[in-house]
Amino acid sequence: MRLVCMLGIILSLVRVEAVSSFLTDGENKTSTSMESKNKEFDDLSILRQMINQETVIRLALVKNVHALVNDVTVLKQSLATSEWKISELQRTVASLQQENGELKKSSSSSDSRIMELETKLQTVNENVSSLSDHLYIIQKDSEEKRQFYFNKTNSVLNDVKIEVRYLSVTLLDFKEKTETENESRDKKYEELERHFNSSITDLYVENSIIKQDVTSQTTLIHGFEDSQSKTKRAFSENLNRTTSNFETKFQTFKNEQLKLSSAVASLELANMNMSKSNCENSRNHAFSAGISSGKSVWTGDTLVFPVIIYSEGTGYNPSTGIFTAPTAGTYVFYISVQSAMHKYIYFDIVLNGSAKVRALAWYNSGSSIAIHQTGTNLVILHLQTGDIVWVKRGGGTGYHSDSAHIMTFSGFKLY
Repeated sequence: MRLVCMLGIILSLVRVEAVSSFLTDGENKTSTSMESKNKEFDDLSILRQMINQETVIRLALVKNVHALVNDVTVLKQSLATSEWKISELQRTVASLQQENGELKKSSSSSDSRIMELETKLQTVNENVSSLSDHLYIIQKDSEEKRQFYFNKTNSVLNDVKIEVRYLSVTLLDFKEKTETENESRDKKYEELERHFNSSITDLYVENSIIKQDVTSQTTLIHGFEDSQSKTKRAFSENLNRTTSNFETKFQTFKNEQLKLSSAVASLELANMNMSKSNCENSRNHAFSAGISSGKSVWTGDTLVFPVIIYSEGTGYNPSTGIFTAPTAGTYVFYISVQSAMHKYIYFDIVLNGSAKVRALAWYNSGSSIAIHQTGTNLVILHLQTGDIVWVKRGGGTGYHSDSAHIMTFSGFKLY
């Protein structure tokens, strides 16, 4: 609107100048005509030129006015477009403000969530610390248990080695005894040759029979020696394999130990059968064995009484603690045990793996006085040839004994 007004003012000023110029020209022409008529035609020419110029100016002004009108229209359209954009921007600002509020709310909730997560993280760290302490305690207990089982296995291995050495000594004694018998037989052969020269034929026959017996005995001895060497090799292999694989195959070691005990018992039975001809002359079998020292933390399985107090006949093995019945009959067995100080323990008399009676040395008083409890029991059993009887720990730990043989295991054949 301001542009339109300005254009109107400019047009009016142009018209005023044109009219004034026209009147001035008229007055000049009148004065000139009065003064000089020669100049009329010149003035008219000038007026015409001025009118033509005015016409040209008016046309230019009209053209400019139309251009200005068009510009004003464009400006109006631009103004409308700008107002629409401003309204859109205002709506956008409102939405952005709303989103900003939502983001602030989300930020506050995120802050609270972060606080919760930090609290949980602190709790997790505390749990991890407690778990680390617990893991350290478990590792320490595992190491102590491993060391305990390792010491126990070494003790068992030492017992097995003692059994093997005892068996070797027994076999060596048997071999020496066999050689002695062979020498005595040879002497008898020489005496027979001296006293019965007249009966050469009978002597040859008897000599051949005796040589056959000697050959069979020698063959039997060789077979036994081969069995002994195989058994020793088997023992060595089992011991080496058990030592190298102890931590991962401890249960297998126990099974091998049971097999080893069975093999030793079988060898003892074979030894008994080999020397049966020397034992059958005596029908009486009795033994009494003891222990010359105590063990306060003993937790083994079979209790071995290594000290022979009395022995008649055969049957009891002091290296294994097992009595093997040489003949069938009724036997009596007796056990006397004593617990370690301030401890309890009980033992079973076992026949072929089945517990028959129990001797209990019980302590549960909490006294500070040095107290050893004693337990005894007796059982009568009917055994077949080859049945085995031994003393087995049923529970508790540790026992007490000394050189007077407080703990004993006895047995004899009743009839």
